[in-house]
Amino acid sequence: MDARPPSPQDSAVPDDHAAAHPGAHPTAPEPPLDLALWTLRPDADGQPDLGALRGHLSENEWARVSSFRDPDHAWSSAATRALLRVMLSRFHGADPLAWHFVTEPGGRPHVDMTRTPHALSPETRPRFSLSHTRGLAACAVSLGPWPEGADLGVDAEWTARSLPAGRLARRFFHADEASALEAVPRGPRRESLFFTLWTRKEAVLKALGLGIANNLGLYSCVGEPAHLAGSAALVGDPDCWQLGSEDATPVHRLSWAVRLPGHRRAGRVRLTRRDAVGWAL
Repeated sequence: MDARPPSPQDSAVPDDHAAAHPGAHPTAPEPPLDLALWTLRPDADGQPDLGALRGHLSENEWARVSSFRDPDHAWSSAATRALLRVMLSRFHGADPLAWHFVTEPGGRPHVDMTRTPHALSPETRPRFSLSHTRGLAACAVSLGPWPEGADLGVDAEWTARSLPAGRLARRFFHADEASALEAVPRGPRRESLFFTLWTRKEAVLKALGLGIANNLGLYSCVGEPAHLAGSAALVGDPDCWQLGSEDATPVHRLSWAVRLPGHRRAGRVRLTRRDAVGWAL
């Protein structure tokens, strides 16, 4: 295994309340939300080893992934579940296979609160999000207590492909995002921006528990750092969101999104990041 050790990364949103109201009593800052984001790649030669993941999957999970004909898809799908189980065990206790999951009608999985390995409250319930693409598995898991109603999403995309970025954005994205793409000359820079916007948008929808159908054009995630804007009925208060993006590898773009409940504005997300090659986590 070739792994980068976990490293906390603070991402802060400044609080200008005291500067704007010099006579006001300062309020205690909200504690940061802790988030672990791990990615896993196949071995150094890029060869997926599905068998190495067998012991970290349930019987149902193994039956599902072993039925896939595409070995790359089988590996990346299995790797996300194996990552999830290892991370839940590492950060929330219990044996990796002691965790059970249910799927919402919109397709988002979450911890089955009727079969937890130990007592959990609405605040200590682990939130998680999964993504996999060619040659990469990604898993984000909440650490410690999160306020009830908070959630997260992560999305990764393989970028070593050419896409009609402008045409796709005009058809599916918010008008502000389509305009931002049109302002960039055709070529690698435009395609890079497209994948950044795409992964941000999917991460937001995953945090909301929604699919992409009929939703992508209702909000935008432009800017550096990303600023969320659009339908309040869909995304709520933009100040309750925090987003981040990075190149997980030279050919993978990765974004995450954290949503706070409406009564609490986003403050800081303290990110623990790890990337591994092979499986020996």
